[in-house]
Amino acid sequence: MGKIDFAALPRFAELPVKPGAPPESAWGVFGDDDEVGCVNLLTEEGVVEAARLVRKGKVFRLDTRINYADPPLFRRAPVRHNIISFEPFGVLGHDDSLDNYNTQEGSQWDGLAHMGHPRHRAFYNGMKASQIKDGPDGKLSIHRWAGRFVGRGLLIDAFKYRGEQQRPVNPLDSESYSLADLIGALAAQDAALKPGTILLVRTGWMRAYLSASAEQKQTMASLSKLRSCGIESSRDLMAWLWDNRVAALGTDCPAVEPWPWSFQDENALHYRALALLGLPLGEQFDLDALAADCAADRRYEFMMVSAPLNLLGGIASPPNAVAIK
Repeated sequence: MGKIDFAALPRFAELPVKPGAPPESAWGVFGDDDEVGCVNLLTEEGVVEAARLVRKGKVFRLDTRINYADPPLFRRAPVRHNIISFEPFGVLGHDDSLDNYNTQEGSQWDGLAHMGHPRHRAFYNGMKASQIKDGPDGKLSIHRWAGRFVGRGLLIDAFKYRGEQQRPVNPLDSESYSLADLIGALAAQDAALKPGTILLVRTGWMRAYLSASAEQKQTMASLSKLRSCGIESSRDLMAWLWDNRVAALGTDCPAVEPWPWSFQDENALHYRALALLGLPLGEQFDLDALAADCAADRRYEFMMVSAPLNLLGGIASPPNAVAIK
């Protein structure tokens, strides 16, 4: 972490800054060799400011439990938990292991190596597919975030706002929350974005999924049958996130943007955020308890601490995240 002159960073309308970089990309903004993108906006000064937001000492775990989705979404294999006894060695004790563990099994940060841009055939900052690999030489690895993901968190309860506006969203359908919805919810909460914010948006999907029947969950495990609400993928949304210096965007839905989305659509949020801006995306976060507390005390900002896996060459990671109020 180092100091960032937020005011000196280019506006979205001024992107790109690097000759030959794709339009609306942040390639080169943090240096030609940068591998962490908007995580650079999480500074030491920001950590100190975030610590001042802790007043009650209440801690909210933002990860879902492992195997919360039964069966797992996107046809992923379920995790198998094995308890290993030491008794064969004459010792009273245990180890355990997780088989088939997928780093995107539940709550997750999508790393910047997760999705490259389909037209420009490159990942964030121009990294090529051949540079994404296991080990210390793997570019855009999740481990480069491992000691940096601490700062001011802010919750936008878009689901609550839309309900209060008599425009409720069906979270289990592919409906979109607009930029106007996010701005309106912020105003209703009397909250504001600040540079270096880790932004969390509650869409209501997680609550709806957990309340669904076993039969509905079986249907939702299919790639072709899953339907989910999410955030629109407009240019205006990306400009708003970038110009407000948002460090990361996390949600409680499967894909941040509505599912399904087309992998052929180069304007999809995954491409705009991960490949062009280097903006981390968080999916399937557990935000309900935090949202209830924020509504009760009318304080939607908090200290957020996330410790992604220290995995050399890692593509994604459970957030291992807490909000502290």
